[in-house]
Amino acid sequence: MNICCTVLGLYLLAAAAKLWHNVVAFLGLCGLPVPDPELFTKVEIGLTAVSLAGTTLWLVRLLDPPRRGSEEKARRRVLAADLAAVLAILAGLGLLVPALHAAAIGMALHSGLVVWLAIVLVARSGVRPGAFGLPTTWRPRAPRPVSVLITLTALGVFVLESCLAAVLATLPGPQGGQPPAEGWTELVDSARSAPIEELVVTAAAIMLLARAGVRPATCVLISVLMRTVPHIYLGWQALAVLPLGLALAALYLRYRRVMPLIAAHAAWNAMPFLPGWTIAALPVVTLLTIVGTLAALTLVVRGPRADDRPAGIPRLQRESTASQPSQPTP
Repeated sequence: MNICCTVLGLYLLAAAAKLWHNVVAFLGLCGLPVPDPELFTKVEIGLTAVSLAGTTLWLVRLLDPPRRGSEEKARRRVLAADLAAVLAILAGLGLLVPALHAAAIGMALHSGLVVWLAIVLVARSGVRPGAFGLPTTWRPRAPRPVSVLITLTALGVFVLESCLAAVLATLPGPQGGQPPAEGWTELVDSARSAPIEELVVTAAAIMLLARAGVRPATCVLISVLMRTVPHIYLGWQALAVLPLGLALAALYLRYRRVMPLIAAHAAWNAMPFLPGWTIAALPVVTLLTIVGTLAALTLVVRGPRADDRPAGIPRLQRESTASQPSQPTP
């Protein structure tokens, strides 16, 4: 129960304001009464402040000297977390350099706090931060071709998810849609979803739950639901996120590397901001679909090998059994 509360709390800290925004959008799609714009903005700002404050307090509680090194280092980490939270709150409220896109600065700082919290939580659960699949040295410990294949596979899944969303948009009933992608704030918002979703919803959630002995299938299911719920404002198109979440969770579960997923997610979100995207959309999407499908088939056919996994990272089953006390032999 404690690990489930930890995962749920981490998720709410990362997505509270976004969930509020999407729920209101979904109510509007269904023709139900929605809060007036002034109340909506106040609640969104309040949820953002609560999320930032909760993230900071959680980090302060986790970064205690006995487990995180010397007292001086722990104090510096706490001060850094407090400063980042204050700057993010001020920027989010438009009270800090409003002429320099305060909302974008606030989102970037908030993203850093949430990602930092996810890494610290996993490290405190007994898993080394390098087990995320994040690069810890300039020289990668895992074969580069495997990372490229995972990235291309994830890109192909994103393309297929977009095609499925277009098909679901033809169904009768309430329909949503993504707002036009333009502006610096929208670009930052699109980019921040990549590390937050893949590190929190995929890597941290799966690793924390697996460390507690939760079955791999249940870990994947929880990760898929955490990814799908914030897209409920899309109406029927939200169902297209289900196979996307399943594929990305399965890729991480099998290869334990999150950087390829972050790279694919960020690249896909950034594509609409490229000049001439409307003209180049069809050939680019077609190419990504073909290459991603071939990469997925390559991964499935050859299967994971021992050298495909970064050194020192055990499989989920080994982690689950290692967390259980060994029975004495008679």
